[in-house]
This record gives sequence, C-alpha cells and structure tokens, in this order.
Amino acid sequence: MEHTRLTVTLHPTAGTLARLASTLNNHRVLDLAFSAGAAAPARAVVRVPQPEAVRVQQKLRRLVDVIDVALEPAG
Repeated sequence: MEHTRLTVTLHPTAGTLARLASTLNNHRVLDLAFSAGAAAPARAVVRVPQPEAVRVQQKLRRLVDVIDVALEPAG
C-alpha cells in the first residue's frame, strides 16, 4: 500500500495532542509520532494511505496550533 508522511509543526499548548488526535480520528492513520520540547515548536509525523493524504493535510491546516503541514511521499 502506498502511503504518505505528513510532518506537522505546531505551537505546543494545553490540548494540542488531543486536538491532533481528534482531527485524525476519522482517517486511517498508519503511524503517529509526536514530540514537544520547551524551547522549540512541537512536531508530529503522521503516516496515512496516499489517497487520504491531501484531505488529512487540509484538515490539519485548520487546527489553531498548526504552523505548517508538509507532505512527503513515503513509499
């Protein structure tokens, strides 16, 4: 199955991870990694099936905490 990796850069605030998970709830997420540090923006890497990638990217861009969403074909 072809999939796409989305790298999401976010402002880490209370509830950021919950909002991210809620947004992804209706999509087939194959993998999710989340990291946040005190001095830097948070980062999430989400892997989804290729046919869903653009729709997931559009939904993620609507989140208040999101700075950027980059699409990378992963295989």
